[in-house]
Amino acid sequence: MIQVNEARRKQIAYTGITEQDLAYLRSNRPLFEQITSLVVDQLYEKVAAIPELRAIIDKHSTLERLKETQRRYFLSMTDGVIDDAFIERRIVIGHIHSRIGLTTEWYLGTYMLYLDTAVQNFQRIAPDSWMTIILALSKMFNLDSQLVLEAYEKDEKDKIQSLSDARQSTLTTISRIVQELSAMIVELGSSSQSVADSASHTADIQDQANLKVRELQSKIGEIDGIGSLLQEISDQSQLLGINAAIEAAHAADHGRGFGVVAGEIRKLASHSKESLVTVRAKLQEISGVIGEVMRDAERTSMLARDQAASSQELTSFVQMIETITLELESIQ
Repeated sequence: MIQVNEARRKQIAYTGITEQDLAYLRSNRPLFEQITSLVVDQLYEKVAAIPELRAIIDKHSTLERLKETQRRYFLSMTDGVIDDAFIERRIVIGHIHSRIGLTTEWYLGTYMLYLDTAVQNFQRIAPDSWMTIILALSKMFNLDSQLVLEAYEKDEKDKIQSLSDARQSTLTTISRIVQELSAMIVELGSSSQSVADSASHTADIQDQANLKVRELQSKIGEIDGIGSLLQEISDQSQLLGINAAIEAAHAADHGRGFGVVAGEIRKLASHSKESLVTVRAKLQEISGVIGEVMRDAERTSMLARDQAASSQELTSFVQMIETITLELESIQ
C-alpha cells in the first residue's frame, strides 16, 4: 500500500515500485525471516573487514546493536507499506549517517554488498522465484538510497549555507576592518609624509646652521691671528719702552720727560699683553663651546636625516598596506 503525497508518488512510480511489488514482498516474508540473520551476519562480516567502516562502528555504536537494527530493516522490506512514516525513517537514517561521517560511497557500496548477499541466500532457498524477489527488493533498496541521499544532500546544503554564512560574516568583519584601516592609512600616510618633510627641512636648516658655525670658527681663527699680531706689537712696545727708559736715564734731566713717556708706553704694552691673554683665553673657551655645538649639530642633522629616511620607509609601508587593503576589498 502506497500512501504518500503526489511528489513522492511520482518518485516511487519512476523507481518502478508498484502495489503488486509491495504485496509480493509481503507474501514472501517467511523467506525473508528464514535468511535475515544469515544475511545480516554475512553483510557485517564484510563491512567490519573495512578499517574505515569498523572505526565508524566502534566510535558510534556496537556491531551487535547494528546487526539488530539491520535485521529489523531487512524485514521491513516485507511490510507492504510505503507511507510518510516509512519516508521519514529513511531520511532520519540519512541524517545520522551524514552526521557520523559515513560518506555516500561507503553507503551505496554497502547496498551492493547487501543485495549480493541477499541474492546468494535467495538462490539457495527459493531457486525458482529468487529473481522476482530480488527485482522487487532492488527497487526498494533503490528508493531507500534515494531518500538517504536526499538527507545527505540537505545536510550538505546546510553545511554549505553555514560556511557561506560564516564566510559572509568574515567578509563583513574584514570589510569593517578594511574601512577602519583605510582611514588609519590616510591619516598615517599624511602624518608620515609630514614628518618626513619636517625632518628633511630640519636637516636642511641644521646644515645651514653648521655652515654658519664653521664661518664663525673661521672668524675666530682670524681674530686669534690678529691677537698674535697685537701680541707682537705689545712685545715691541714693551721693548721700545725699555729702550726709551734706558735712553732717558742716559740723558739725565734732559730725558726726564722722555722717560715718563717711555714708562707710559711700557704700562700700555703690559696692559695690552694682559688683555690679549684674556681675549685669547675667551676665544679658546668660545672655540670649545662652538666645537661642542658643531658636534651636537652634526648629530642632530644625522638624526633628522635618519628620521626623514625612516618616515619615507613608513610611507612606503603605508602604501603597501593600502595596496593590500584594496585587494581585500576586491575579495567581496
